[in-house]
Amino acid sequence: MIEDNGLPSDWATAAGNYLARNQQLSDDGKSWDHTFTSAYEMSCEALAALGYAEETDRGAVPLKDPRLPEVLPRWDDVCAVVLKLADQRGQLRYRLPDGNVPPVKVRGFVIRAVVVAPPPAANINAAEGLGPAYAMPDVQSVLQALGLVSNGMWTTIAETICWRDQPREWGGDFTSDRRFVAAIKRAANSMPEDIRDEMDRLAAITESDIATALANSKAWYEEQRAKYGPKALIRAFTTNEQARRSIESGRRHSLDWLFFRRWRLSDGWLTVEEAKKALEVFHDPLAIAMRRAVVEWLYPDLPFLWER
Repeated sequence: MIEDNGLPSDWATAAGNYLARNQQLSDDGKSWDHTFTSAYEMSCEALAALGYAEETDRGAVPLKDPRLPEVLPRWDDVCAVVLKLADQRGQLRYRLPDGNVPPVKVRGFVIRAVVVAPPPAANINAAEGLGPAYAMPDVQSVLQALGLVSNGMWTTIAETICWRDQPREWGGDFTSDRRFVAAIKRAANSMPEDIRDEMDRLAAITESDIATALANSKAWYEEQRAKYGPKALIRAFTTNEQARRSIESGRRHSLDWLFFRRWRLSDGWLTVEEAKKALEVFHDPLAIAMRRAVVEWLYPDLPFLWER
């Protein structure tokens, strides 16, 4: 693991060491395989940005002599990745506001074990608008190093970081928070020209776009039939409406990625240079909510861009 190399970066070392300890090994036992699971994918990117690894198509290869880079990735992005990995691995469990474990539901029915040891009590207490949680010691330690937890409670700076995980157990809604509302206006009114140009392009769906989508769908269908045979269950869209819906879904996805890469609550729009320090934290509820709000502000007559 990385040792202190003189940089004022204890949080980066703690985060990197935690992420490295909790990766999935490949079959060769020498590299990390993210298996296209979101939390592990983001962790591999973070480890590369922190100087621990080199990314591959399937994950990352640990470096023999890892060292923190002179320019560190964004602290808030690293925090978000740590939370997502801890959640994925079951090392961080959010609790209901009263501290209890959420009930397990299957098809609307609550499942309870007849004989089971009681779960450990929450060791991160509710604070700063955030609910309680239980963190295993390894996670508790890295959250403290990142400044998200202190004295067994969430810190002030943890609040908006946790918006990027948005635990269902807490039942919160940050979209009415004054900071979020103010950020909508700031993002809409101070948008870089290249971002607005890209948004305008994504907002416009032409007849040519539809014709191209239909042709691509037909080509894909024929290719799959040739590969898997005539009995394979393969579906492709065949009408203009089906093509339009597919394009609309793709455009919303592309708009989300604009926000994943170029927008942060604390800074607004990032310059191209600033974005180089950002991690691609996808499945980010905060960025997606901001995309919906900003796009509705700018294109109120195009609901396909912002409706759920």
